[in-house]
This record gives sequence, structure tokens and C-alpha cells, in this order.
Amino acid sequence: MIGLSGCGGPGADEQVVGTSTPSPAVTATKVSIFQLSPGQCFDRPAEDGLYEVPVVPCEVAHDLEMYGLFQLDASSWPGSERVNQLAEEGCRDRFVSFTGAEPSESDLGYTMYTPSEGSWSEGDRQVLCALQLNSGGRLVGSQAGAGSGG
Repeated sequence: MIGLSGCGGPGADEQVVGTSTPSPAVTATKVSIFQLSPGQCFDRPAEDGLYEVPVVPCEVAHDLEMYGLFQLDASSWPGSERVNQLAEEGCRDRFVSFTGAEPSESDLGYTMYTPSEGSWSEGDRQVLCALQLNSGGRLVGSQAGAGSGG
């Protein structure tokens, strides 16, 4: 089981950045969130606690783009607060590297998927970082190098 937290929040109005012209129609492939790689685009899990996500080509409107993946190196459970702090630092650094902008200067925010105490006891140390629009809208195209735009 993983925890979820985010930076930036959804707004009242949905916004789509970019244009989507899928041809022919594209079908999402369901993949475990643990199998995603940076650069893959996907939609949020349909239910809380369900970590199989629909992966789509980035050219199609999507909720999130995986941009960072890293391991925490503490041997014993450091506590939820420390896990979130380490994840926040790692995701922020990777955000700047991936987009070319600071989160505070961007229309993009991020969501972090972190190990829980239970999954930590089973060897899980992985943090996943995913981009999202601060407005709560959908993205079109990869956000690599997007800078302060969205």
C-alpha cells in the first residue's frame, strides 16, 4: 500500500492544456502504478486504494505524467512525516529537472506516491512523482521541458 500526497490543487473549472487529435481512437492500457516509468502518461485510479491506472499516449488528454521515480534509503521506518519530507524533496528536485521550472513558477503541480508503514515492512522504498495541472484540468503532450507554461 502506498500513500498519496500532492503539491498544487484542483481548481473549480477543468482546464485542458494542448490539443488532442487522437486518430484512430486510443484505448487506455491498465497497468500497475508500480510498473510506470518516467515519461508515461496516465489517468488517476478510478477508486481510492486501487493502484491499477489507465496508461495512454501523452498526445491524448490525461490526468498525470510520471516524471520521477526513486528509492528512499533508510533501513528502518522513519515515520510518515519523514517519508513525506524526503519524497517532497526528491519530487521537487526532479520536477525542476524534468520541466525546467520551479513548481511555484509553473501551472503544473505534482502528486507523490509513497510507501506506507506496512509496505515499508515488506521492503517497499519507492517514491513515484507525477505531474498534474494545478487547475485540476487535463494535460495533453509530455510536459518535459514545459517550463513555466502548463
